Amino acid sequence: MDIFGNSKNSGFLKNPLDTDLQANNFNAYNFTEVHLDELHDNSGTGKIVVHEEFNMTNKRITNMADPVAAKDAVTLSYYENNMPAQINYYDVTGAVTDEQTPISVGIQAGSFNVPREFTCDKVVFYLRNGATAALYTATIYIDGNAVSWSQFPSFVNAGDLVSQDGYFQGGPQTILAGSSITVGANNDATASGLKVALIGTI
Repeated sequence: MDIFGNSKNSGFLKNPLDTDLQANNFNAYNFTEVHLDELHDNSGTGKIVVHEEFNMTNKRITNMADPVAAKDAVTLSYYENNMPAQINYYDVTGAVTDEQTPISVGIQAGSFNVPREFTCDKVVFYLRNGATAALYTATIYIDGNAVSWSQFPSFVNAGDLVSQDGYFQGGPQTILAGSSITVGANNDATASGLKVALIGTI
């Protein structure tokens, strides 16, 4: 019998099919269940391309290979085993002078403590009012110990409000929780409102 219940020799499609079925410009609807070995485009060899939303009705796609190209999908296990490294940035900032009084030479009155251990990558100073000096320099002390610099966090030009980045001699430095930070500076006729930022990661 064919798929319409007619005689096997009627010329209609047979069930099961014994020849290829080519359905150009043919739409099929309301399938309850479809079992396929392969699925191709109209050429019979190309890949199927989804042009609209692909809705799996909350079902799963399983047995996926590990990704090769940048846009390949990944499984949950692959993602969990290959999560990108997380960078936890951590900065500590404090003001060490008042905003308007010109800075005097020596250790400034303000100080602050580091709340947790972290790795300090660089130090930056800020001013409310820029210095008259063409190169104005400040430095920090950690628990009273002077820091050695490979590059000072100096205000390079007169009037600068942000210093260049200051880097520790020997690379990033671990600063312990509770460490006291004080600042030493030169006097200047106009420089005031000095703040310092210790920039790093946990």
